[in-house]
Amino acid sequence: MATAVAGEEHPRLTELHERQAEIRRRLNEINSEYSGEALPEESRSEWNGLNEEMEANEKLISELEARFARISEITADPGRGERSGSFNVITRKRDADIYDLAEIRTQSSNPEDEVRNLRTNAMHALERATIPHPNVEESRAKSHVERLMQFTQEAMPGDVARRILQTGSPTYRKAFGKTLIGKPLSADETRALSTAGSGGGFAVPFALDPTLIPTSNLVVNPARALARTVTISGSNTWQGVTSPSVTATRVAEGTEATDASPTLVQPSATVTKAHTLVLYSIEIGEDWGALESEMARMIQDGKDEEEGTAFVTGSGAGVNPQGFVTGTTNTVAASTGLTVTAANLYALEAALPPRFRPNESFVANRGIYNVVRAIDTAGGAALWLYVSQGLVTQAPTPGNTGATLLGRGAWEASAMQATVVNATKIMIVGDFNYFLIVDRIGMNVELIPHIFGAANRLPIGQRGLYAYWRNTSKVLSANAFVALTGTT
Repeated sequence: MATAVAGEEHPRLTELHERQAEIRRRLNEINSEYSGEALPEESRSEWNGLNEEMEANEKLISELEARFARISEITADPGRGERSGSFNVITRKRDADIYDLAEIRTQSSNPEDEVRNLRTNAMHALERATIPHPNVEESRAKSHVERLMQFTQEAMPGDVARRILQTGSPTYRKAFGKTLIGKPLSADETRALSTAGSGGGFAVPFALDPTLIPTSNLVVNPARALARTVTISGSNTWQGVTSPSVTATRVAEGTEATDASPTLVQPSATVTKAHTLVLYSIEIGEDWGALESEMARMIQDGKDEEEGTAFVTGSGAGVNPQGFVTGTTNTVAASTGLTVTAANLYALEAALPPRFRPNESFVANRGIYNVVRAIDTAGGAALWLYVSQGLVTQAPTPGNTGATLLGRGAWEASAMQATVVNATKIMIVGDFNYFLIVDRIGMNVELIPHIFGAANRLPIGQRGLYAYWRNTSKVLSANAFVALTGTT
């Protein structure tokens, strides 16, 4: 039998562990499908066969692990035989151990080691996960979560990985689903659910969580595609650092330097709560598989609708995010008579400071773009250049029209003004690296077991999911944006 190289598990053990994971998943599926019922003959035969195979595999795994451990012990001791670099067997953790936070803490020699182990185990969990979000490419979603583990501004290092392990275990996910459909929990399921809940709410399993999994917007909102997006965990406030450009001058030989140090500014953004209520019938709740994907779709729909307005035209007052339209204070007036001319567009771009032009993008409502398209139907002004196709909206880059305006990307925001109105911002041009979206990782839900009717206050056969999450947005530099306004 071939041996494992240093730091790797023997291929046969890897194969056996992967097969055991497949068997566990299938047993869970059968149990969920016929919960509380006798198994049909065909399913009973499969159930028994899978259990027999699992027991046989467990015996073989134990034998192989013991054998490899013995060889490793012998070859590692110079007094007991010849040292060989061929044997350095690291047995792979069982599926259940991956999610065991207590074991990770026990096996870690220091806080830094614990963070590394959390992230390593979270990567294993991510590999095993399935993403039930509709219209989401699984590989893209998993790559995004991996980046979040590396770059999220965490109040406590390892927060994102810890949440993935808390909410990603098969036990937690099963407990979450059973809670949603009103079924009793086992002791292990109750314990798993309690580790990731607070204040009566339950953390959404990470594979369903739209604050972790990137999903295509269901409204025309280019904010996330264009903005600088950062994530935080375990705190409410993002802290950044900005400064004006450094002044450079020329001097004669031997002349003393002058202090041109910029004044550092520390912008901050505090996330606020957004929420939605998802109603579903008891009937659909009886089939967790259907509810799982439907819940993901409905919550994302509500989240997209709210962000489609908040990140574009949000007032920035109180709990409201500041949309990029609100945060744009520099304006250029269009021609009188509520019209827009080619000269207006040239003036709009010219008003943007040169340092922001290399990364500029245009954003407007589809109605305003149609006004622009009508300026010069012959194309002599060369306002529009088509990249691939006409004025369309395509996922996964919502709001991308597939065209350029004055050589820059033309993006559509359905929440912006659709017609030319006096003293109203109808088009924005700017560098959206200076528009910030802050997401606090983690969505929680609370179950409303029964929804009551308005007439007699009696149950109507529906349950409710109250979902809530936190984020915000703001313009970091007003100089990075200019708006075109209508004129009577």
